[in-house]
Order: sequence, then structure tokens, then C-alpha cells
Amino acid sequence: MKIRKNDKAYLQDFKIDIRTNNDVYYQELAFLFDKPAFIDLLPDLRRTYFVPNLFSVNDFDEEFDSHLFDTHFQEAVEVNLAKYSKIGELEESFPNFYELISIKNDIPIMLDAECNFICFEFNRPTYFVEAIEQAIFCGAVDDKHFKPTEAKVVNFGEMGAWETFERVAIFVSPTSTYEEVKEEFRKAKELMKTDKRLSYYRPRVDVTPNTRKYREWYWERIKGKTYQQIADEYVKKYENELTTDLDVLKAVKTYSNLLTR
Repeated sequence: MKIRKNDKAYLQDFKIDIRTNNDVYYQELAFLFDKPAFIDLLPDLRRTYFVPNLFSVNDFDEEFDSHLFDTHFQEAVEVNLAKYSKIGELEESFPNFYELISIKNDIPIMLDAECNFICFEFNRPTYFVEAIEQAIFCGAVDDKHFKPTEAKVVNFGEMGAWETFERVAIFVSPTSTYEEVKEEFRKAKELMKTDKRLSYYRPRVDVTPNTRKYREWYWERIKGKTYQQIADEYVKKYENELTTDLDVLKAVKTYSNLLTR
């Protein structure tokens, strides 16, 4: 019996260790990182970004940041764009991004751009970027940075739109569940209370009683009516309401104070 040669045996050397207890996350990560086309990228990516030795995924944040500012990153390197099948589509459809990925010397920008392009190449959303970085530098991934559903502070200017004040957004994916979105909503509410970037906006989340009525009286006062006139007209309009000029005065004062917050 003739033994068939296993021409995919080399892939074992680059198998990515996936560490998550979430079955949905595990499947999403496995279906990307086990693609032979993805695995074939790893040797070139590790040469380009100076990864002679993998570091622990447990220390990814600290070691990754340190590596980005290593002396190696002062050297001029160039991304090998020929290894991508969709590079022509990128150049045509996203010329600014194509220019960004072609930059030399700014390695952190190039790395981020290339990982984003890998998402484009394999039809994956950009929440895969950090996981791809872990795969390159660690040979393993966890779900610390893999967030298909996530509440985060964003400035949409950083996404290519006009510059704005920061807002909290909840990002969802096709795998997001209702329970996950509810959990991220709770996190979003906490961010609104604690993140200093959002301190410019502090609305009253408790509804002030009688806001509609107070506003109506406020604008009647702006028109020049006396407090007594406003009270009389309101009583005539709503026969069951007992309203005095003093009630209107206090209400207008309260509403004016609320407008100063």
C-alpha cells in the first residue's frame, strides 16, 4: 500500500493555540486561524515585524507594547503586498488605506494597517485585529481582546469621519446575543459615569416632575406675561388645576435654574 505524502504537515508548526471557553468565539477564531491561506502568511509576517521568538499570550499587552518601540522598529521595512489576493481591490477601493499600508519606517501604523487588511482579505470584521496580532506574536490567542460585542468610547473622527466629541457606542456582530448586548449596555452606562472623556455631558437622567408644564410657563413668561396672567390662563385651560401666581413664579425659577446645568 502506497503511503500518501501529507503535503500539509508543515502547517502543524504554525498551529494557533486558541484559549477561550466561549464556544462561539472559539469557532470564529478557529475558522480563521486554521485556514491554510492564513497560516501561510505567518512566516512572512513574523519576519516583517521582527518576531524571532514568540512571547507568552499572558504577557501580550506588556510585551507587545515594548516590542513596538524596540530598536528594530527604527529600521526601514516594507510590507510584502504580493502575498494578498485582494491587494488590487484594496488599491482601487481604498486608496488612502493602500497608501497607509505601504508606508515604511512607521512600523506600528503598518502593523495595524496590515492586520486590518488581513481582516479584509479573509472577510472578517475588524474586531479580529487584536487576535491576529496575538497569533503573529504569540502563536496563541485568548478572548481578552476579542470583542464581537463591545461598549466603548469612540471619536468618529478616528474612523475617517469628521472630528467629534467622544461618545459611547455598542458594537455588535452577527454572533452578538441579546444577553451580551444587555451586559455591554450596563458597561456603557458605567463608562458614561466614569470616563473623563465624557465629562462634558452630564444630563439629568431623572425626569424632573412637571417639566412640560414648567417649560410652557417659562416661555409664556419670556413672552412678557405676568405670573398672574399665566396662572389664570392655565386654570382656564385646565379647569381641574389649582394654580396660583406663586406656583408659576417658583416653576419658572426652577426651570431657569435647570437650564444653567
